[in-house]
Order: sequence, then structure tokens, then C-alpha cells
Amino acid sequence: MTHDTRQTHIAARFCGLARCGLVCCGLACCGFLVAGCARQAVVGSSGTPGADASEATLRSDLDALHTAEERFEAANDRYTNQLEELEFSSSPGVEVSIVQGDRRGYSAIAATGDSECAVFGGESRPPRSYVTQPGLVGCRP
Repeated sequence: MTHDTRQTHIAARFCGLARCGLVCCGLACCGFLVAGCARQAVVGSSGTPGADASEATLRSDLDALHTAEERFEAANDRYTNQLEELEFSSSPGVEVSIVQGDRRGYSAIAATGDSECAVFGGESRPPRSYVTQPGLVGCRP
């Protein structure tokens, strides 16, 4: 394993993410790796150009939505299914839908033409089978 690869894996672990492309494009919590990660984000492990970048954008949008839902619930004692109530807007080219939002929890899906991710919170059921833990974004394999 080269020094750069080792740093990438350490950074991905530190940020709680599996791939470097997500670190750089999704959360940018390890910005010192941007140059090395950009190549992987453009053509990632799937081998599909742009697929990892799309997934990173979806993850970032759903992380922001999760934070907005948690803040909304703290202030209103309920979750919402209205993006407008959250004052949330997605990234260009990303379609976000809140599938459920009520007193118990929320679930949401974000999609582009080639990728789909989802998140849920509270006591809501996951909107897709690939999402298994509340508050953690999961993406279609």
C-alpha cells in the first residue's frame, strides 16, 4: 500500500466513510486529500465515470436533510414531510422526496439518473432495504 493510499484509507475511516470519493466530494472533512480523491470520485470503484461523484452528492444532500429533520423535530416535537418547512433545497440534478414525516420519524430518498440513496430517522421504517440504521445514509448497490 502506498503512502497516499494509506492516508486515503485512514481518512476514510476517520470520517466514517468507505471510499475516498465520499470523503472529498460528500463531506470534505479530510480536505487535504482532495487532489488524490478527485480521480477516484470521477471514476470510482464501480468503474462508471461520475457514479461515485453522484453518490457523494446524494449522500451530502441526505446528510443535510437528516440534520434539518432533527432540528425541526427538536423545535416542533414532530418530523415533517414538507421540504419547504425544512427550508431545504437539494443540489442541482438531485431529486429529494420525503416519503414519510410525522411524529414518529421520517424517511427520504434522493436520486439522480444513475444513483439512489436513502435515509430515515426516529422510529420510521427504512424507505429501502439497503438502508439499515437511522441517520446513516445508504445507497443502492
